[in-house]
Amino acid sequence: MMHMAEQHDRADWESSSRGEAAWKEATDRVASRNSEARKLGKQQREAYERGREDARRAAAAKRHAELLKRSNT
Repeated sequence: MMHMAEQHDRADWESSSRGEAAWKEATDRVASRNSEARKLGKQQREAYERGREDARRAAAAKRHAELLKRSNT
């Protein structure tokens, strides 16, 4: 059988504003760090994708040049 905590059991409990402030500060730090990590990850992915696209275009240009060279001979 479960018992509900009675009101008088917690009557002397008070919230610690210092503890709450520390908790808020810690969660804000984590949120900030996560935000920075997401930004960095996005920048890295974009740079990676740009590199892949550049390599794809260079390979296509090389193939095109080879085809033109063959057709002119």
